[in-house]
Amino acid sequence: MKRTAILACDLYDPNTPELCQEWESEETIQNMEKTISELGYDVAILSHPTEITSVLSAIPSKKRGDWIVWNLVEGYHSPNREAYIPALCEYLAIPHTGSSAAVQTLTLDKYKTKLFLNSFGIPTADSWFIEDLDFMPKDQFPLFVKPNGEGSSLGIGEGNRIDSLSDWARVAPPLLDKYKSLLLETYLSGRELTIAVIGNQGKYQVTPPAYVEYPGTVYSDSVKSKDSFVESLDFSVSKELSNLLEDYSLKVAKLLGSSGYIRLDFKLEKNLPFLLEVNATPGFSNIYSTLPLLWEKTGKNYSELLNYCLDLGFEEYHHHFRYQYAKDRNI
Repeated sequence: MKRTAILACDLYDPNTPELCQEWESEETIQNMEKTISELGYDVAILSHPTEITSVLSAIPSKKRGDWIVWNLVEGYHSPNREAYIPALCEYLAIPHTGSSAAVQTLTLDKYKTKLFLNSFGIPTADSWFIEDLDFMPKDQFPLFVKPNGEGSSLGIGEGNRIDSLSDWARVAPPLLDKYKSLLLETYLSGRELTIAVIGNQGKYQVTPPAYVEYPGTVYSDSVKSKDSFVESLDFSVSKELSNLLEDYSLKVAKLLGSSGYIRLDFKLEKNLPFLLEVNATPGFSNIYSTLPLLWEKTGKNYSELLNYCLDLGFEEYHHHFRYQYAKDRNI
């Protein structure tokens, strides 16, 4: 029987760039649709909440295992926004790509993710959770401040480095007013790296890591584009550093219990890597996203990446206990 893939997505709107900075472009969604269709799937693009919930609810219960939802919904403002689709699919007993709602919700909160992973030995910069201006940094400068629950470098620019109390007084209030919670951390002065972990629990694999090169000194929201890949990836990472990044990344995936795919970003300080964040809903654009480029460095193409991620979603559905309640109730 032919399977059906639903691309549940938010489509980038250039008229509201700050709200939808993390959303995929229409061109990316169309490229994914074409690629997945060529893999033998029927493909539907759904981009409105009512449309998504109506279609999923209408799938006959005995056929739900033949459908899969690719989670591309990012939303905005809510700390649960990347978990909407995984939670809905799990509740309705429908396969989906990527990690569970629990993993999505945790990793969107950078501070909690760092606390959790650091407790198991993953190195992170010293950090503070800021939700009011009662906190006053003392002698820890230089520091770096950014929104605690945003992706795509939203709210991050050259001015986010804090070297003094006057910098703090200038930068923190408008950021806090706009984003409601901030992550303040010791500034890491070295190069930034990225790496991905692909697979489900028990059989993870890592991509080669790469340095991320970009204009300026900060990987800011002004660098990231929906039209082209302004950054570049430099894969000339030493064997010693590669091994360390791979070990950390595999450990993170196991600790989180991630599924399908995650992307991890690190930054160096004195040649040692510190975890910046884990992205459980990374971009899949073959135009401007880093994960497909990391994957292609393994010698496999974009079509193979999408096919494998879909296979992992079905595998998770058939074997992970988190679906059992919904299967018992829906099928």
